[in-house]
Amino acid sequence: MMAKKLKISREDRISNLPDSLLLNILSLLPTKDAACTSILCKRWRPLCMSLPNLDFCDENHNDSGIKFANFVDRILMHRPDDMKIENFGLACGDDNYLDRVDEWILNAIQRDLKVIDLCFWFTELFEMLDEVFLCTSVEKLRMSSKILVDVPEDVKFTRLRVLKFDEVTFSSYESVSALLLKCPVLEELTILCCEWLSGDRLSICGSALKKLSMFGNSIDEEFSPEILIDTPVLETLLLGTFTSDDILIKENLPFLTRAHIDVEQIIEEVTPSSVFGDSVFGLLKKINHVKSLSLSDRTVEALNRAYTYDFRTVHDSFPPFHNLIDLELSVEVYCGETLLYDFLDNSPNLQSLVFPQGLVDTLSDENWRFTWAWEHLHIPECLSAHLKTVDIREFSGTDDELSFVEYLLVYGSALKNVSINLLNLRGGEEVRQALLNYQRESTTCELNLFF
Repeated sequence: MMAKKLKISREDRISNLPDSLLLNILSLLPTKDAACTSILCKRWRPLCMSLPNLDFCDENHNDSGIKFANFVDRILMHRPDDMKIENFGLACGDDNYLDRVDEWILNAIQRDLKVIDLCFWFTELFEMLDEVFLCTSVEKLRMSSKILVDVPEDVKFTRLRVLKFDEVTFSSYESVSALLLKCPVLEELTILCCEWLSGDRLSICGSALKKLSMFGNSIDEEFSPEILIDTPVLETLLLGTFTSDDILIKENLPFLTRAHIDVEQIIEEVTPSSVFGDSVFGLLKKINHVKSLSLSDRTVEALNRAYTYDFRTVHDSFPPFHNLIDLELSVEVYCGETLLYDFLDNSPNLQSLVFPQGLVDTLSDENWRFTWAWEHLHIPECLSAHLKTVDIREFSGTDDELSFVEYLLVYGSALKNVSINLLNLRGGEEVRQALLNYQRESTTCELNLFF
């Protein structure tokens, strides 16, 4: 029996869809691709001039920017004056059309913009227009790369909720502080690897700020400004590449749920041993309401050395972490027994413990490490009631590491999963068997060894 032939409809059903639906479809495409649909038929041409989201990126440098500039002009400058734009993105860096960029930005910010994303890589720094800071409709603003930000006195970011600066250059630290005071509803602030031309103090303030991310280029001891954080409702704090002496948190952060701290303490020959680690522990005390905490290897090293210089003071003043559920400690050289024990003993509700870089650096001289002796008579509450998962990566099989794992298994009443990566294992099958033979207090604990 001969199969029936399928009838192919030549009707253009897509073009018959209403304009609102077609615009929603086109808005999901890159602006360049959406504009190409205008060649399909006359029905599509006016739609390209009505796209709510415009994202221009000059990826081709072979035509001296002429095609890109003409494309932006055709889509943006020929757009009806009363037609709004939701999102506007501009990423370019050809000096041949530098004189047209101001006009493009001015045209866009007059259209009730909600999102602005600007990224430039011109030969010289692009001086951001003052008019951008008067855009009362904008809710999200991102500036990146070779942009000079000199905040004007008049700022009207009354609706701005998200602000991101990525590798831009600021005229001064104080100008940023002044800007934040003019952002009453700002909830998220990101400052990544930026440069500063002047100033000596950066004040991060915001009564509505919930997330703060700050990472520097590198630690510069000669030009290291003070950073004051005054954010009473902060929920997420991500700090990286700073010295602990730089950071000053005005008050405790009672609503903090997540924190990543990557700071180190610069020690000179004239630094009294009595103050070693003070600023690092001072920082911990301000964030001790946190639920999820990650400490970098440099921070862990500074904390460990603090015990060496003044064990009793550090141990007795270790802050309580009653809300802490997830703890991640990165280790470059050594994670001291006392630091680990104090974290366990002062985090009664801890459920997850992760060592992404292992517990010791086997390449370093063992004389620089301490001997672990996990024979404490007092068992931390988290170990006997709440700690469920432990993840140790880059496990080498040293006596110190084995001692700690045995301690966890023997006293970890609530443990459900202990994962150990043995790629860097020393001792081979002997170490593996030792791990498997350890007594386990928890009858439901699974020991997963990965090679």
